[in-house]
Amino acid sequence: MVKSELNPGLTKYQSNFTNSSLFVPLADNVTSGYQQSYINRTIMEGNPRNPAKTCPIPAASQNIKGEFTWDKSLQGGILGAFFWGYTVMQIPSGVLSERFGPRRMIFVGMFLVSVLTILTPVLARGSPYLLIVTRVLIGMGEATMYPGAQVFWAKWSPPHERSRLVAFAFGGSQLGNALAFPISSLLCDSVGWAVIFYLLGSCSLLWTLCWGIFARDSPAEMPNITKIERKYIEHSLGKDTFSELPDLRKRAKPWKAIFTSLPVWAILVANAAGNYGAYMLLTQMPTYLKEVLRFDIKSNGLYSMIPYLAFWVMISLAGMFADLLIEREILTIKWTRKLFCAIGQCVPAAFLIGLGYMTCFQQAEAIALLTLSLAFCGFQFPSVFVNHGDIAPNYAGTIFGITNTGASIPGIIAPYVVASITVNKSQKEWLVAFYIAAVIYVLGVIFFLIFSDGEIQEWAKDDEILEMVETDKPEADKLPGLEEDPEEDVLSDDVVFKNDVEEN
Repeated sequence: MVKSELNPGLTKYQSNFTNSSLFVPLADNVTSGYQQSYINRTIMEGNPRNPAKTCPIPAASQNIKGEFTWDKSLQGGILGAFFWGYTVMQIPSGVLSERFGPRRMIFVGMFLVSVLTILTPVLARGSPYLLIVTRVLIGMGEATMYPGAQVFWAKWSPPHERSRLVAFAFGGSQLGNALAFPISSLLCDSVGWAVIFYLLGSCSLLWTLCWGIFARDSPAEMPNITKIERKYIEHSLGKDTFSELPDLRKRAKPWKAIFTSLPVWAILVANAAGNYGAYMLLTQMPTYLKEVLRFDIKSNGLYSMIPYLAFWVMISLAGMFADLLIEREILTIKWTRKLFCAIGQCVPAAFLIGLGYMTCFQQAEAIALLTLSLAFCGFQFPSVFVNHGDIAPNYAGTIFGITNTGASIPGIIAPYVVASITVNKSQKEWLVAFYIAAVIYVLGVIFFLIFSDGEIQEWAKDDEILEMVETDKPEADKLPGLEEDPEEDVLSDDVVFKNDVEEN
């Protein structure tokens, strides 16, 4: 029903398109390559009947030489640095997006990301520690995206369409991941790793300029939106009836109630658990494909793309399915969120465990399990990623900033945990890493099932709105700009409005 002047799917597309560009070259080409002694002595694990059977070795792998000789600890530090900046800026980004509008905040943040991405090769050649600082700043810039998007969609998405709209928009991040992996691999192999950052940074800069020109914070600010569409959105959100109320942005936020709310903590814990597995795969997938499955750099990029394409498709499908369950009253909002969280974390946990038992002789099976694990993570989006708007729509940006701060910590921890476990680059070590991720997934689901909610919390309701509803409820229920016909009282306001929409 609602159309956007700027494709909402691109809201996260460029953000992760530039960020993901670091992972492939860092894992496969920028750092020092395969050690010959390691390749030549590779033995298939878990096959006592044929202990001398060696894994297939791509011919290209023999000659890979990286520009930098960074050990696994330093690589983990560089990969984790992004999440330090990303975590620190979550709450400020949510508060500032509510105060000044998501259009400005996202523009400033992504402009910083774009420029620093273009400068990354120069800074990396200067010092790995300078690169770490750069990655922290890029994380701070990208931290404006998700909280800002929550504020954006709180003003643009009707409640019964929110799951699919938010899922479609946030799914753009996975499309960015899917495209960045093969593009990075091909550029790295053909013209050099530095070109990756020049190209993707420039694309991100172009997107940022388009966002600044075309995006608007609310339907009321969009110059070329149709009158009927604006009325439809504002009425569904209750903005038309109570437009005379004081601006909520200038009100004190109920910090104590937010931090003591169990539904808020349920979102935080489930999001953190889901992010641990997702961030672990995002940052470590190219390393896993190289160390365990023995893919060369071109195959690495191609097969890294497949899981994220499936992830992107599943996010959109899950969002539509969630809205269908809510619209047809098959499940309440509360139980829809709980069900989709359970599917989005328990199913990936099972596939991750299966993935841990795969060897380099089971490449196709491993890619299938990896793809299914990431694809079913898409069910988390119409759950923990939209639940903020369910329980506190007036403070969605702030709450998302709070919960995503805690949920970003796994992004810092995961690279270090995996690096410390997979010292010998063996399949058994990776199995341990996957088991840890699976356990964290399940613990997050249990907490969310017990404490999550789907209704607006008492502390999040506006007292003046409640008072107006109680004292003048017929006025609150009226549709804007429509005169009631007393002779046709059999038609409800909503029916009249829907007919008006269809005619226009």
